[in-house]
Amino acid sequence: MNLYEIYEYHHKDFLNFARSITSNHDRAFDLVQDSYVKALENEDIFDSMNPYQIKAWFFTTIKNKNIDHIRKNNRIIGFDEYQDMEDDTHFEESIAVRSMLESLPEKYRNIIIMRYQYNMNATEIGEKLGMSPSTIRTHLSTAMGILRKSL
Repeated sequence: MNLYEIYEYHHKDFLNFARSITSNHDRAFDLVQDSYVKALENEDIFDSMNPYQIKAWFFTTIKNKNIDHIRKNNRIIGFDEYQDMEDDTHFEESIAVRSMLESLPEKYRNIIIMRYQYNMNATEIGEKLGMSPSTIRTHLSTAMGILRKSL
């Protein structure tokens, strides 16, 4: 598979992952597109990679592009990210959950979101992040412990 075929085949996975770390469809789409542009600019690095390594490279690049965006914007979260909430009665609850998630280190936060928002199992998460399922389960356990302590 070439870079284009991998991108086309996994585009939805990349977009779902980006949504899981941004909670904003437009921002997620931008992250995926920026990552693909970066891949095209550095296409020669993929010559020695297999399709799984390339897929992992995309996930890592999407995550890093998001970190860059957050740093650039000084971690200020705009009100527009909260406007797409479906039920206003759960607004305060949603803010509290989001605040707790944001207090987690990013590696744990991403795994928690993938597990509980997207209902992915440890094997699926591990495939997306290039980690073993046992490492994912350990990270989930650690993250849940941190969240319990914060309550």
